[in-house]
Amino acid sequence: MNRFGNPTLAYLYRRWLARQLVKDVHPGSFLVFGVGSGQFYVDLMRRGFHGLVLDLNPELIAEHQATRLPPQGTIEFRSLDFFHITEQFDLVVAFEVLEHYHQDFACLSQWRKLLKPGGDLIFSVPAHMKQWTENDKRAGHARRYEKAELLEKLWKIGLSVQELWCYGFPLLNWTYPLSSRFQLSRDAKKFKEATSPTPPPEVSVSSSGGAEKRSNSLMTDFLGTYRSGTRRFSRLPRLLLSEGVWWPLLQLQMPWLRKDCGTGYIVKCRR
Repeated sequence: MNRFGNPTLAYLYRRWLARQLVKDVHPGSFLVFGVGSGQFYVDLMRRGFHGLVLDLNPELIAEHQATRLPPQGTIEFRSLDFFHITEQFDLVVAFEVLEHYHQDFACLSQWRKLLKPGGDLIFSVPAHMKQWTENDKRAGHARRYEKAELLEKLWKIGLSVQELWCYGFPLLNWTYPLSSRFQLSRDAKKFKEATSPTPPPEVSVSSSGGAEKRSNSLMTDFLGTYRSGTRRFSRLPRLLLSEGVWWPLLQLQMPWLRKDCGTGYIVKCRR
């Protein structure tokens, strides 16, 4: 079974919307972290971008590296924490990363440092604590976000919000609770029995209070985060989750993107 493609309906929505947000970004260097089973970096490569793909899971990075064969010099894959990165990029992308960290302000500060002046940040987070389910706990989330909270944090960090969309309404509002309720028992068993991975190298970062902490100590659940991109999907689910199949419902959400009634936020900011 191949794990690549659109692994979930929510990812299908995020990836499609992110492509809309990147249309006016001039091709240059990018950094994508929390790659999971996604392939948005392939979309960027096709538009003429080049850059760096990160994930905490070395096996996952190795699989992407072995499976994707981009032209030499186009994409580099590393299993590394983003707090180790010192280069700057024209575009930084992080799908479903920020909610894994207790001290998300430290993460946002680092993301801003990774942007060149005038560079763009595109990221997504789950929306609304009232929609919290067992899926959030299983994935190692610290929180789901509210719009006002997110806007305030971005303003304090010095990022200019270009777009903030609340995506997924109405379909994901129905499917997300069901996916938690009917989670396959074999997946839960596999999650519990998985061996503990070796954490990434330690790195000290400054929290908003000035205390020095290890980067993975900022996470709510390191193991949950580590495993969050490792589900495998057979050919049939991957075919059913193609954009062609869901295109009408992807369009249906467009009038609702600014109404704050979906299941997640996707944001485009500029330094």
